[in-house]
Amino acid sequence: MNYRSCIRRASLVVFLSFGALLLFAPIFLTLTTSFKTPPEITIVPPPVFPKSFLNFNNYSQVFHRLSFGKLLLNNMLLCSTVLTVTVILVPLAGYGFAKFNFLGKEIFFFMIIGVLMVPFQSVAIPLFLFMKSLKLVDTFLGLALPLLISAFGVLLMREFLSTIPNDYIDAARIDGCSEIRTFFTIILPMLRPALAALIIIKFMWTWNEFFWPLLIINTKTKAVVTLGLSYLSNFCFREYHLITAAAILSLLPLFILFGILREWMIKALTGTGLKA
Repeated sequence: MNYRSCIRRASLVVFLSFGALLLFAPIFLTLTTSFKTPPEITIVPPPVFPKSFLNFNNYSQVFHRLSFGKLLLNNMLLCSTVLTVTVILVPLAGYGFAKFNFLGKEIFFFMIIGVLMVPFQSVAIPLFLFMKSLKLVDTFLGLALPLLISAFGVLLMREFLSTIPNDYIDAARIDGCSEIRTFFTIILPMLRPALAALIIIKFMWTWNEFFWPLLIINTKTKAVVTLGLSYLSNFCFREYHLITAAAILSLLPLFILFGILREWMIKALTGTGLKA
């Protein structure tokens, strides 16, 4: 390796390390603030590190004042329901758009893409009135129904399935496999990388959803984590020591899921790659 290559490599490492530090800095500051007392936060300039990393009083207050365990349970139930429906229906929809020809195919797909172009806020009020007419306001079903739709997931599955040769499907049909069996035994294992990405993205979107729960949920015991965080703020003051502690707790499931599916994605990409 010559001198110029070493310089370019070192510059790239420094640049990427600096970018990683910038991305990690907000999480680090949130973590350190979650261990601080209110007087420590109001000091100017505020200290980077708390006096003690063993101060778990903020975390205990979050669970006591917000019933945070209940909020986490509500969030997990919502995300589990949404992901179950998404993982079952979205790949089938993507498979249909990618590998079958039917009347109005392009029109239906354009309508699905159109959903991505429309801001949710523009349809939130009509959707709320529709849920109200069905008496689903302040119910789990009313909260979950709009989140079950995943236009992005259909687009992702269709594009990924378009890269899979039709030879696999044709060979299965020659062997007498039904379309459902072909999908679940041959196509679905090849979708694991895309499914892992879809699960992470959909879980993150659902977990962090705030606007729709704010409209549809009125009872605190039925609220989700994002609404719980808003309860710690008002027009007069914000309890940053509790907000940061709750934020760190709400991030843990996201990190755990990413850690699990990251390995799955790597194994799927290396084990199910298509050969030319």
